[in-house]
Amino acid sequence: MTHPVAAAAMPRPPAFRPRSASFRPRPTCEASMTTAASPSAGTGIPGPGGDKYLGNLHAFSTDPLGFLTECSRTYGDVVRLGANNVLLTSPGDVERMLVDRNAKFSKASADTRRGSRRQGFPLSTMNSDGATWQAKRHRMQPAFGRKLSTKAAEIVADQGERMLAGWRPGTPRDLQDDVSVLTLRLVTSLMFGDEFSEEDTAEIARLVAPIMDLSTSPVLLPEWVPTPRKLRIRRSMARVDRTLRALAASPAAADPDRAPVLHALVHGDPPPTPDELRDELATLIMAGFETTNDAVVWTSVLLARHPEIAERVRAEAEAAFAATPAGLARMEALPYTNAVVRESLRLYSPVWLTSRDAMEDMEFSGHIVPAGTTVTVSQWVAHRDPRHWEDAEEFRPERWLGKGPSVPRGSYFPFGLGPRVCIGAAVATTETVHIVADIWRRFRLELVRPERIRPRPALALQPMGVEVVPRGW
Repeated sequence: MTHPVAAAAMPRPPAFRPRSASFRPRPTCEASMTTAASPSAGTGIPGPGGDKYLGNLHAFSTDPLGFLTECSRTYGDVVRLGANNVLLTSPGDVERMLVDRNAKFSKASADTRRGSRRQGFPLSTMNSDGATWQAKRHRMQPAFGRKLSTKAAEIVADQGERMLAGWRPGTPRDLQDDVSVLTLRLVTSLMFGDEFSEEDTAEIARLVAPIMDLSTSPVLLPEWVPTPRKLRIRRSMARVDRTLRALAASPAAADPDRAPVLHALVHGDPPPTPDELRDELATLIMAGFETTNDAVVWTSVLLARHPEIAERVRAEAEAAFAATPAGLARMEALPYTNAVVRESLRLYSPVWLTSRDAMEDMEFSGHIVPAGTTVTVSQWVAHRDPRHWEDAEEFRPERWLGKGPSVPRGSYFPFGLGPRVCIGAAVATTETVHIVADIWRRFRLELVRPERIRPRPALALQPMGVEVVPRGW
């Protein structure tokens, strides 16, 4: 079985097939996704077999989206992926994990709790747990209100104008490159005000790329193994560290109107240490930049595939931009474009996999999941589950108009659910809707080589091979 796609004409990621011994369906999984010894993820939980030594590593690494989809279709609500990894596919279980039992899970990896070093920025709110997470989230929350969304709407209008001024009808554009510069500039403007120059933006974009290339696979080589990619990432992190430390000491940190996020962090209670501040800024930049960037590109791919929907977006955007100034009022005048973005986030959620570690034994859909198990939910799987979504593989923005679709809460969570829902969800949505509306009111985009477009599951679900030719309407 291949995994679902947005529509029959949409380009398909590499189809998953049980083409090797790394995937052998049987009632229970005796092999782990890794060769390391680990506690059992629960006896009696169905799941794929696997290679005697490598478990399901080959199947997952070859086609993670197809592998997870096939596991869900074959084994049901609770799937044992390996000796210490379980996939939940029931919306009720997703909600129980992320909302009801959030406090019973750790976001830090089991390896980290056992003392191994974590890659990335471990002191950020995103990588914290328990009381530490609550204190850090409380420190940041005031900066992410309606005022920040209003500021984002104003900045995106100016930055979008600058990007689109360089487009010429008939001249091919790398959409990913263009939008990435725009979205990174948006994020840094919100965080640092005008302290972040064009040169700073270009430098951060270059440094962030190898960091975002990290895989979200639960199978990682030990930290001490000096692979070329790890060395590139460490060099990038060191330069990001120097850049962000300098910006954190800039005059903008003293002005809440000029740099609201930076000000909230620097003057939080308690104030962060220099290392904490660096980690917070780095993760906010990467998360904010990648989410909006990928959402805009995927939405544009879908609109290019569905010209009748693109025409509705164009007409709505023309009316909204003519009648309302830049700001949240304009967002409220774009209900259909908002529905288009929400449907795009259903089919191509930038966050495609979310994992937590169970801190105690828990029951999900009749199965006991032991403490220490890594429990995973997948937006890719949940958002395309035909048990809960009518025409699950089709791009149908109208399902979000009016009251929206009648689906369980755990069937749609592009920004997460519960206490740890993305703090910047409203800002990211505002930016995405405005950029999409601005692009499509001016240009009709043609895909140059649609057969080459594919999702690449890294830290985010990155759109690859998206070259477009802007055309006039």
